[in-house]
Amino acid sequence: MKIGIISDTKNAAIKDELMAYVKSIGHEPIDLNKHSGILENCDELVNAYNSHSIDRGLAIDDWGIITFMYLAKNKGIVVAEINDEHSARMTTEHNNSSILTFGSEISTINQMKRMVDKFLAAKYEGGRHKVRIDMMDTLLEKEGK
Repeated sequence: MKIGIISDTKNAAIKDELMAYVKSIGHEPIDLNKHSGILENCDELVNAYNSHSIDRGLAIDDWGIITFMYLAKNKGIVVAEINDEHSARMTTEHNNSSILTFGSEISTINQMKRMVDKFLAAKYEGGRHKVRIDMMDTLLEKEGK
């Protein structure tokens, strides 16, 4: 899988370590930090995902919140801000999440690696969960997103 990864400037070293980890477990990490601002890098992540240049994405900032809030407002993106392994798996299995956001002030790099493992191994189950996804898509369409 191709995994796009972004971070704010403060968390660039964590991004680099996660990129190395993603590569070590057999995936292709893609550094999408092309700007000094995190929101501009979020746009790079959205564009890469929506153009199918990447399969999934990771975003790192201090609390995982600013990237989550920004990414969640983009059409075609299902993002989750997570802090534990269970959520990393379940958000993809039940919600078809394609991007995770992490907070470096909440999770250690080792916790992030374990969450990445669960996230990349998870597959969307569809079925009864698709109703919720369809409802979210309808809401976004009403908002014109």
